[in-house]
Amino acid sequence: MRNHEIAIQGSVSSFHDLAAKKYFGEAITINECGSFKEVCQKIENNEVDYGIIAIENKVAGSILLNYLLIEQYNLHIIGETYLPIELHLLGKKGSKLSDIKEVVSHPMALGQSQIFLADHNHIAVSEYKDTATCAKLVEEDTSGQTAVIGGAALLNSYDLEILAEKVSDVQTNFTRFYILSKGKDYVSDPNKGSVTMQINNEPGKLSEVLQVINKYGFNLSKIQSLPIPYKSNVYPFHFDFEFDNKQEFEKCLTELEGIVESLMVLGIYKSELLSEAVEKK
Repeated sequence: MRNHEIAIQGSVSSFHDLAAKKYFGEAITINECGSFKEVCQKIENNEVDYGIIAIENKVAGSILLNYLLIEQYNLHIIGETYLPIELHLLGKKGSKLSDIKEVVSHPMALGQSQIFLADHNHIAVSEYKDTATCAKLVEEDTSGQTAVIGGAALLNSYDLEILAEKVSDVQTNFTRFYILSKGKDYVSDPNKGSVTMQINNEPGKLSEVLQVINKYGFNLSKIQSLPIPYKSNVYPFHFDFEFDNKQEFEKCLTELEGIVESLMVLGIYKSELLSEAVEKK
């Protein structure tokens, strides 16, 4: 049986690479992409078996664009995984923190390290597409004056060392990733569903939606509003449902379809327990 080919945003040793191997195992082929859009395009075009994209971080919040990309490319969420995020400042071997004049990293990593960066505001900050590519830039910089904020796994692929440990604002941080497929690869015992609903902008409408959900006793682990600039009469919301009975979940959705403008099921899948994935790392 051939290994799965997985599209990720970033390079080998990036957090997306670690998340892909955490979910699928080590025996996979990584297809590196320069953007989340490219990940989705490769899934749509059958160039890969699956894709994985970050959807939210405990510190930096949700990545709203990725919800829209899932809908735009008509992809399906077939799973999720949580990855503990521990960030360090990495530089060329032999360099010191006092040598650093510029830090490069992915915007999410920079956004999770604002306290450290504020304490070192003499250092210039530059955003780039992923932490692994930034690590390569630092490795190739002969001046030794650049550094990258990223995970310790980068040390396995690049000739760098830790100049400052644990620079993230919150030390129990995590990122949640969606596993994406072109097909509906439903598991036999799902307990989580991701749904986007467009709800009319009128008094009490969202409350009505929540009352229906409450009637069925489902837990909502996430409610996220999604902006649509060209529409003012409806508000899109993303909901993550947790349920014990798929049939009851489907009954709830049927009832909700009668009171919302539109409803799209993005995925029905098996949840990963955050407590097991992150807190017991």
